[in-house]
Amino acid sequence: MHILAVDTTGIACSAAVLSEGAIRCETYMNAGRTHSQTLGPMIDFCLSSAGLFIRDIDLFACASGPGSFTGLRIGIGMIKGFAHASSKPTVGVNTLDALARNAAGTDEIVCPVIDARRKEVYTATYLSGKRITDYRAVPLVDVLSSLKGQRVVFLGDGAVNYHDTITAADAGFRVAHGGIVLQRAGSVGMAALDMFKTGISQDAYSLEPFYLRETQAERVLAAKEKR
Repeated sequence: MHILAVDTTGIACSAAVLSEGAIRCETYMNAGRTHSQTLGPMIDFCLSSAGLFIRDIDLFACASGPGSFTGLRIGIGMIKGFAHASSKPTVGVNTLDALARNAAGTDEIVCPVIDARRKEVYTATYLSGKRITDYRAVPLVDVLSSLKGQRVVFLGDGAVNYHDTITAADAGFRVAHGGIVLQRAGSVGMAALDMFKTGISQDAYSLEPFYLRETQAERVLAAKEKR
């Protein structure tokens, strides 16, 4: 099975091609350029490097959120377009689940934290590869308080942006190294493969973003309706 996976949910943009459960090519860019500029060329590079064409892809996968609302729409829109044109299935992978896979193998608690602004983060916690809490949008201070006294590795742009706050909060807290701290399409692809094997997939029409909380426009509208 050939899989094309993308992650555009954060500041880094990533694409990967996987074959028979192995990553054949992965590209990653965190250079301040917009994902709409970089994603297409990155996909082309991965396909050509793997010796494949878009018609050879059996499954299209993307990180479906939470994350940047604009970034989500870019990646999901691209994957929906490919899936529609080829009549192939898709898998939307929760961004937090994919991020947690970056730290697979550790015996620590794994805590991805995606910056949701206003000192809040999108987060969940994982142990031995299993999610042990709900997905939630909460203040970072609440996350740190709930994990005190435990050995925890943090990932995500929230871990980068609040590095000093996290590491000062408890001696058992650390931030993952730069090679795995941000989203990677390879992890999205591996998660998608596992999900597909258990019967989880969508078509181009049912693949939707997972925002976790309301968009800014929805919050503004709700505030106006309360007046």
